[in-house]
Amino acid sequence: MPARISLQVPDKALLGAYEAALRGGWSPNTTRDVAPEQLAAIARDADAFLAEIRGGPGRIRLPDGREVERIPGPTRWIFAEDRPERPFIGSINLRWQEDGDGRPMTALPEHVLGHVGYAILPAYTGHGYATAALAAMLGVAHEAGLPEITITCDADNHASRRIIEKNGGRFAETFVAPLYSPDPRLLFIVSTAP
Repeated sequence: MPARISLQVPDKALLGAYEAALRGGWSPNTTRDVAPEQLAAIARDADAFLAEIRGGPGRIRLPDGREVERIPGPTRWIFAEDRPERPFIGSINLRWQEDGDGRPMTALPEHVLGHVGYAILPAYTGHGYATAALAAMLGVAHEAGLPEITITCDADNHASRRIIEKNGGRFAETFVAPLYSPDPRLLFIVSTAP
């Protein structure tokens, strides 16, 4: 039976579940642990934190310490709908740049490895939730006007590769992103057409 999930817009009613995951050692960023800084941001101003992760303007810190403007795009929190308690199980986001007329472009800045990023709590990996969340986010990308997106994963992350391929991902190339690590990564192109 396929995993059933819902993608929820981050809001105050759901914030407690998100905070609990952060306090439990989970990070929505797979390249570095951002849990402590997100918990501090929530404590300072929960409304500002929610506005920023919903896709509002903000800055992000790169692994080399530089801060850059965050490119906009929606973040959704993932909940398991096939479990009675409907637990929070992770997050997924979509990001893109716009051209001068406000239309989405497929090109991304060098510090953004792909259009979609996702992170599932360890207790819920291997159950099809990430596959279902990516499928749902492809619909969001299509509605935003992106005919296709890129997604990357570490070359040795076989689970992530399967998730991307189950959603129609076509392998495009192996590359290195020195900003993040010298390790090889895989780039996939995924059509957003329904």
